[in-house]
Amino acid sequence: MYVYFSTPSSLAMASRRRNPLTGEWIIVSPHRISRPWQGETAPQTQGFEKVETYLSPGATRSSGEVNPQYTSTYVFQNDFPALKSSPDNKRGLKEMEEGEEEEDELFQSGPAEGDCYVMCFSPHSDRPLPLLSVGEIGDVIREWIRVTKDLQHFTYTQVFENKGAMVGCSNPHPHGQIWTSSFLPYLISEEDQKQREYFEKHGTPLLQNYLTKELKKRERIVEEGEYWVALVPYWAKWPFELLVIPKRGDVRRLRDLTKDEISDLAAVMKRYLTRYDNLFSCSFPYSMGWHEAPNTAPDVTHWTLHAHYYPPLLRSATVKKHIAGYEMLAECQRDLTAESAAERLKAADPDKHFTLK
Repeated sequence: MYVYFSTPSSLAMASRRRNPLTGEWIIVSPHRISRPWQGETAPQTQGFEKVETYLSPGATRSSGEVNPQYTSTYVFQNDFPALKSSPDNKRGLKEMEEGEEEEDELFQSGPAEGDCYVMCFSPHSDRPLPLLSVGEIGDVIREWIRVTKDLQHFTYTQVFENKGAMVGCSNPHPHGQIWTSSFLPYLISEEDQKQREYFEKHGTPLLQNYLTKELKKRERIVEEGEYWVALVPYWAKWPFELLVIPKRGDVRRLRDLTKDEISDLAAVMKRYLTRYDNLFSCSFPYSMGWHEAPNTAPDVTHWTLHAHYYPPLLRSATVKKHIAGYEMLAECQRDLTAESAAERLKAADPDKHFTLK
């Protein structure tokens, strides 16, 4: 199957863009988007079927635990957690110290403790987030806030969602996860450092200055509410990547949000997630997550709460971007410009989901 995108000749030159949150550079090669594709085509993504799974209300999970007949969001500890916490939260450190007689910078290790939770967004297996009401999405956001607030004694709390089998989701029931850790994850540490350096140099948070400039340019804005903006970042790596930023400058964590900001975020989320699904008339796969200030840091004035959406689809519902070859070994590269991606997303209907037309 051949799939083509047209590219103006004026854009047929490669360039590099820097991600100020991580320091990573991205090669942008818009002339490559018109090349013929005879590579892998994935099956059409599903996500609107009523199915019984381990996450359904009343279902017995593989652990033997039985889910309640929940009617809204439902959170439980992951039956197969990547991280576990000891009762005193010190067991990992103790084992590391006893197991290492000498330090070697080539063989470093450290404790890794935490807790992992699964969060079902609703009892409906056939209703991913864009098909929930604004009020139901608000319930999801409030549950994110409740759980992360309860877990703030950990160094870091990561809220995320893998949507669709294409990005590795192991259960079709719409759900996300919340992992806590006794350490600051590498990518968060990178963002923390870059935001701190920028704040020390300019006196204002990096993402607030960036948002101010994006609102003036308006080249990459996809959705804007009273309190939130969703845009394709200038440095986007993934074809239709989104960055979601609050307009208020002192929002560091989810638990800082006001009632009005929660309501506006729910409305904005429904619109840009509907655009996603309508772009290729499919349940648009992605990995997303909230990045918030570390829980235990004494000073986080340099931080701005934000969400990343990383969708793999490139040309259609069945053709995805692969990170391989040069990108794995040297530097990431994208074909579609961030501006072109934003235009295509803005052209997608934000109001009526394609399954309801």
